[in-house]
Amino acid sequence: MLDPESKLDHEAYLTALEQLMAPVLPPLLATERLSCRVPSKEHQALKVWCKAQGLPLSDYVRARLYDQPLPKRPHKERVSPLEQHVLVALNRLGNNLNQTVRRLYRQEHPSLNEVDRELLQTIQAQLKDIQRQLRTE
Repeated sequence: MLDPESKLDHEAYLTALEQLMAPVLPPLLATERLSCRVPSKEHQALKVWCKAQGLPLSDYVRARLYDQPLPKRPHKERVSPLEQHVLVALNRLGNNLNQTVRRLYRQEHPSLNEVDRELLQTIQAQLKDIQRQLRTE
């Protein structure tokens, strides 16, 4: 049994949770946040320019920081009914997952109870089902 007071047990819990969710969650590529201060007028001008280009401000800053070309603007394509259905299903799953994570964060010593485990297993099964359906389309 994990002792909620132990930092090692909490780390073991987080490792177990990460392993449980690994099949359905994408790997974290960027884990650190970088911030800087700029004059308000420059910030507003950058936001306006990036919006006009259809480019997130963070993508623009990364391209300039690493001296890379700007990412190409994605083409706006119509979403097929199947894609719309998948997006709605994924949104529902994401909402369920967010609710579970919020509940965990509210706890002083987070731990998965049986309801949380069942919910995560249901989400995992539904995501696998969506993956399987997308592969057959």
